[in-house]
Amino acid sequence: MTQQLSAIINGRYRLVRQIGSGGMGVVYEALDRLTNTRVALKRVRQSAGDLETRKVGMTFNSQRLNFNLAREFQLLSSLRHPNIISVLDYGFDNDGAASQNPLYYTMELLSDSRTIVEAARPLGVPERIALLMGLFEALAYLHRRGILHCDLKPENVLVGRDGVVKVVDFGLSSLREQFIPAETGNAQIAGTLEYMAPEVLQGLPASEYSDIYAAGLITYAVLTG
Repeated sequence: MTQQLSAIINGRYRLVRQIGSGGMGVVYEALDRLTNTRVALKRVRQSAGDLETRKVGMTFNSQRLNFNLAREFQLLSSLRHPNIISVLDYGFDNDGAASQNPLYYTMELLSDSRTIVEAARPLGVPERIALLMGLFEALAYLHRRGILHCDLKPENVLVGRDGVVKVVDFGLSSLREQFIPAETGNAQIAGTLEYMAPEVLQGLPASEYSDIYAAGLITYAVLTG
């Protein structure tokens, strides 16, 4: 579902329409008035009540949301891979006060993108496997750098008009060493319920295997429809 808009963000980006949402924010198609190009702009949600109810196990408030979006930008800006979304710019709405104005960042706009499951439906098995290879290569790249995605699902694995797979929405991602065993009482339990690995649901720390479990569910959906 899309929403028509006309707000100006930070004097530069004119919101055109809402094109999606994730655990930490809402994504819009926006016009960069400086370069006269279309970009995707993600901004933090205004209230915890707007968050997806399927997200579980995290305390959401404006400070935490701003922190997570800032982390997401820093994480994405360090990544260079053809199957991972590229970020372009970052800032605060209006006066830059983090406590009052949500963070935003811009990224490449995926024109007419579909989830990997939707894109696979009209394809044969070899083409479906080619799409999955894009996902696996992105995941291997992340894991080699000690980064866990923690929210892999079809909605976060998109295929653009050019047929290239892009992994998106790193709002729940973390470096591997930041996950704490459940015995301390401080383990992070986060993700989308349908794609969370059993050990994460049990309160154990996430690992590469947790991402692989979610990728396995995506693979099943891609291959079987």
